[in-house]
Amino acid sequence: MTIGDLQRGDRALVLKVDLEGELREKLLSLQIHAGAKIAVLKVSPFRRVFVVQAGSGKIAVGREVADGVRVWKI
Repeated sequence: MTIGDLQRGDRALVLKVDLEGELREKLLSLQIHAGAKIAVLKVSPFRRVFVVQAGSGKIAVGREVADGVRVWKI
């Protein structure tokens, strides 16, 4: 399961970030890393953009990035 499979209001534990380079580094700097707890705040129409809260920060990620973050729904 990835962030791209979650619905608005879902909470999850990040298992693995399957991205490389700048995208991976950006997510790590925003507290999205293995072991982090996240919450999905919004999902755009057609599930193209996901607004995710990790720690005290919020980030909007596109579908490609969302599909690169493996999670366990809690």
